[in-house]
Amino acid sequence: MIAELIPIPALAFKKVHFYSVRYEGKADSEFRDFQIRMAESGHEHELGEINRYIDNIGKRFGAYRNHFRDEGAADGLPPPYHQFIESDVPDDYGLRLYCIRLSPSIVILLNGDRKTQQKAGLCANCKPHFERANALAKKITQAILDGDIEIDEEEKEILVDEDFELTL
Repeated sequence: MIAELIPIPALAFKKVHFYSVRYEGKADSEFRDFQIRMAESGHEHELGEINRYIDNIGKRFGAYRNHFRDEGAADGLPPPYHQFIESDVPDDYGLRLYCIRLSPSIVILLNGDRKTQQKAGLCANCKPHFERANALAKKITQAILDGDIEIDEEEKEILVDEDFELTL
């Protein structure tokens, strides 16, 4: 599966520029897919909260580690200080959006779902998104180390070699 890193122009803020990934053959980016699925599933309130965190991180705070959940090699939203209002549904841990925090000014927003188990790897909803986010994070980290991807902090850009393919 070949993935393309794409900027999200509507989420290019003063402190952080957000990107996503689009897989070959897919019309939407992973983040757009998350937004659509969660809105259609009746999770508008929690989706609004995640969008508010993205907005605040981009405009006010910067993408520092304390604003993201540790999800192995990847990261997640909402932040660890988020207070989830308990639902009446057993084993409901709220929405999770997986992402990759490359620097305090660049974040790749991926996909996610409603978490139904304490551990993401055991949740049927989140497991595929969690595993893909971690695999992508490892591939991107290695590509940065190999010089195939560069981070321009000043411009908040991800620069990719012409012949580089991000494959999973």
